[in-house]
Amino acid sequence: MQIDALHILEQANYAPGDQAPEGYLAWHEWADTQHKAGLRQKQCGRCGLWRYPQELSGQFDSVQSGLFESVTLMMAVCNKCAAPHTKEQA
Repeated sequence: MQIDALHILEQANYAPGDQAPEGYLAWHEWADTQHKAGLRQKQCGRCGLWRYPQELSGQFDSVQSGLFESVTLMMAVCNKCAAPHTKEQA
């Protein structure tokens, strides 16, 4: 017995600069649009995950780096890390 099936998944149309959607497949469609528009990801200074510019807050963390000379790096912080943790406060 053979069952022929066709699954059509319709995604929303995303524009450059839109916030990231929830869901694995939707996120990949959104990220493809962001990349094609020339947006590039930067690494969050706290969690280390890579985020597009619209996912970054206006906050920066300074990190000391360097083996022989001390160098201060300013690293952007993503919106999720910058948001107060409401679950821990409750």
